[in-house]
Amino acid sequence: MEQVWLVPIKEIISFIKWWGWQTPQTILYWTKNLLLDFDNNLQFGANLRLWLSVEPMFGDYTWSGRVTGFLIRGVRVAVTLLVYAAILIAGILATLIWWALPVILLIKFEL
Repeated sequence: MEQVWLVPIKEIISFIKWWGWQTPQTILYWTKNLLLDFDNNLQFGANLRLWLSVEPMFGDYTWSGRVTGFLIRGVRVAVTLLVYAAILIAGILATLIWWALPVILLIKFEL
């Protein structure tokens, strides 16, 4: 039989696990899924590979087609990297803010 005085301690430990581990893990899991969803649409790997091999866009194998493809894919690669970095930074910041929230609330309400 479990002693009555251990129940609140177990609940506190369960809350600390939820606060410090499970919720940040969920935030980072959502961040990873969002990155994977964006990768399905933006296709960073395919654009990078085609950009580095200077493949033309739309089957235009002239030099102007190759230069246009190089420039457009270069912009797409750069924008995709910026989007990925913004999502990753937002996910990490959300996790850090979640961990800092008790301190922020203590300072805000002067408890």
